[in-house]
Amino acid sequence: TPNYPDLETYVEKVELEKYDTFLILTMKRFTENDRLLAEKVKSLNKSFFFIRTHIDVDYGSQRRKKSFDEQAMLQTIRKDCLENLKGSEAGDNTVFLISNLYPAKWDFARLTQSILDVLPYRQRECLTLSLGVLTSLSTDMLKRKAELLRGRIWMVASASAVAAAVPLPGLSVAVDLALLTNEVSFYKSQLGLPDENSYEFRKMTPENQEKVRKFCVISALQMASFLATYTAGSAVEEFTRFIPFVGPAIAGSISFSSTYYFLHQCLKELEGSALDFVDEMTSKAVDDFDID
Repeated sequence: TPNYPDLETYVEKVELEKYDTFLILTMKRFTENDRLLAEKVKSLNKSFFFIRTHIDVDYGSQRRKKSFDEQAMLQTIRKDCLENLKGSEAGDNTVFLISNLYPAKWDFARLTQSILDVLPYRQRECLTLSLGVLTSLSTDMLKRKAELLRGRIWMVASASAVAAAVPLPGLSVAVDLALLTNEVSFYKSQLGLPDENSYEFRKMTPENQEKVRKFCVISALQMASFLATYTAGSAVEEFTRFIPFVGPAIAGSISFSSTYYFLHQCLKELEGSALDFVDEMTSKAVDDFDID
């Protein structure tokens, strides 16, 4: 480009050494700049992912051949990429063949997982939560998200316990309902489960719709009713909070335990529903896959 007429100018202006890893994308034809950039990144002891895009175009143009073999086509493209990347010591785990139009096909999910694997923990956590499950239709991605969400349950339960330890009538209940309503909604959103009035919801099987509908709580009143089916200790907690000295500590302990249990069970059920939904969507995407 005019701003970066050669590799050295590009390296200097972009400051490659500041980055953790690199995505090198190419469409259809491998270029000399692709090779030089890969070798430069390797010389900096940085990792990179070589991404060959528009695989659907190759598929569409070659499938008309009488002797068409999809796996052979993919192997040929992969081999060509590796041959051109020889100077950067790239291996099979460095090359990814994808199509943005068909994320359920080819290496899209593997690419997402591989990028996450090389990132530091905090960056990996942020990126995982920012990615949409339905974008890649990946059960591995969904499980990663669920694991991260499980890791924050103790924080919500701790906030609930703090509120329970303060002897003000109704405070614990008010805080819990707000916390839990927001947290369950966050789980639903992160796991890619659609709202009840959405087009995606209507595409779900009736059985899955019923499972998801159960968690469509949008108000504190609905949450109070929903919570009653999970935790029997709420009344005990409200009573123990008003016993001098000992009461607040006991109430805090009960609140932590009941909140933790409730959220853990909710997340477990939501993860199961989300996995079923992703399986449904993946099967549909594969069935609908047809490139003229």
